[in-house]
Amino acid sequence: MTHTIAVALKALTPDGWLLFVTRFIRLFAYGSVSVVLVFYLVSLGLSESQAGLLLSLTLGGEVLVSLFLTTWADRIGRRSVLILGAILMAGAGVVFACTHNFFFLVVAGTIGVISPSGNEVGPFLSIEQAALSRVVSPNLRTEIFAWYTLVGSLVYDLLLYHAFAHLRSN
Repeated sequence: MTHTIAVALKALTPDGWLLFVTRFIRLFAYGSVSVVLVFYLVSLGLSESQAGLLLSLTLGGEVLVSLFLTTWADRIGRRSVLILGAILMAGAGVVFACTHNFFFLVVAGTIGVISPSGNEVGPFLSIEQAALSRVVSPNLRTEIFAWYTLVGSLVYDLLLYHAFAHLRSN
């Protein structure tokens, strides 16, 4: 049975809306980082090879942190794990803003759940999808997941479109 958009979205609990909002904000941040991170690292004085090494280690660290957080999410609690991941991400952002030291940048990037690729490869997606399936009735899940995916894709695609349009005009 197909529901209207309003029915599907009205069925979301406050926790469901919170998952939508955090996805929107996170993908906006991931998209922003993917556009400016290399330029920022080079402006700090890192060589291209150092920037490449940092990004590689960041992706590798993200895999390990994501593996840990997603496998422990149900034991620790999904909300707690999502908060921990957000704290790690914010902490990495603070370190990136405050230091030029390559070692500290590597440590922060490795454990900081940032995504230099712009794609969501961290722990958030799988944990949020598991949580979302618990707060939505089974007959609305497909529609809610469609909206959840669309929200993330739209913000990311719009951000990248505007960033590349700005780069082309300069």
